[in-house]
Amino acid sequence: MLVEEAVWTWERALPLKYVLVSEEWDGELIVWARCADADGLFVEPAPRRERLTLMGCAPTGRLRKAVEGARRQSLAPDGPVEPVGLGQLDIIVDHPEPGADPEHGPFYAHDAHHWTLLDPVLLGCRPSALDASLLDVTIEAEADGPVWHRTGPADARWRLFNGTGGAGLGECRRVDGLYAGRPVPSVPPLRLIGCEPGERLKRRLVRSRADGDRVTLLALDRSGRVMRHQEHMPLGVVASRPSMVGGALVDLWLREGPAVRPVPAVRPVWDAWFEGPPTERGSWAAYPPEGRAEWAAFAAARQNADGPLLDPVRHLDGRHITDVPALVCALGEAVAGPGGHYHQCWGALRGCVCGGEWPPAPFTLIWHDAEVARCALASLSVDTAGETPYVDGVLQLLNRVGITVELR
Repeated sequence: MLVEEAVWTWERALPLKYVLVSEEWDGELIVWARCADADGLFVEPAPRRERLTLMGCAPTGRLRKAVEGARRQSLAPDGPVEPVGLGQLDIIVDHPEPGADPEHGPFYAHDAHHWTLLDPVLLGCRPSALDASLLDVTIEAEADGPVWHRTGPADARWRLFNGTGGAGLGECRRVDGLYAGRPVPSVPPLRLIGCEPGERLKRRLVRSRADGDRVTLLALDRSGRVMRHQEHMPLGVVASRPSMVGGALVDLWLREGPAVRPVPAVRPVWDAWFEGPPTERGSWAAYPPEGRAEWAAFAAARQNADGPLLDPVRHLDGRHITDVPALVCALGEAVAGPGGHYHQCWGALRGCVCGGEWPPAPFTLIWHDAEVARCALASLSVDTAGETPYVDGVLQLLNRVGITVELR
């Protein structure tokens, strides 16, 4: 049985909310601890928005369209350029590998740094200081990439892409501010409250040692089923004390905890799913966009335990589709019922070669109040040329995988 399919219990009056587990090389499951609660799991991330300049840029596709629009605005007499959202952008920095032997082939002689620019916003552009035929494009974004590199590589080729798996959007000479010597993000500690240690952890607490053990934190619902799991993290217990909840339990302080943690704003979503998978349609609509994205993550982790609906005609309630996470939630609910998930690779919208995932069988999807999404998402486009509105791109993708959509 997969660990996600297990039902976890303990002989205590307190609800069991978390389990620390690991898996041996031979598949043996090690239960390190069962815990009643956790403190420090929800963390507000430090601000990471940065101003970057694409120096000597020759944009194409939708990036060129956005830049041309900004240049027209800059010539208008009625004020400064309005920031323009660009969707997700990727930068691949190809460069020679220092000391590599070219005789081993180009694969070994070159390396590449992959950067993702999250929520990039175009702030302006001007003729390039490097080449008057090119542009210097200023954007603001959250840069996610190899932060341990303090300087950019020499003799590099800087290529721009249309999000994960997308087509090219041009090249530039360099990106000022990308390798800014930013500090490596620190991972805050995590306290597990009311823990019942397993035998292996009991021995570790008596005779502390540092080794390579990595554990997974399973988050359970009230019935003991796994609703989410956090990534593998080092088991570094820096302190243990008799628990504040009593009952011969202990509180454990872990040096790091998960590297990626939910923000405090989505905790109500976790609380809702702790009571079990939703039974009413539209429950996700009460949350803000970040809460809806978290709802979609819970639905994806659930793997549609009850299977997809068998109706040849399914209905999508479009009244609350005012952002992309809402569309994901509503479509999953239409395909698989409350708390359901449609297992579609949305990277296909950006040109990902995976092509998307196929539904169990073709069906007709009746999209009610479709105009709500069309108006709310009118400014979004993820196609390379920037000419296809987001909703139209979704409709094309659904049609490609065999779903007939009727807009109402």
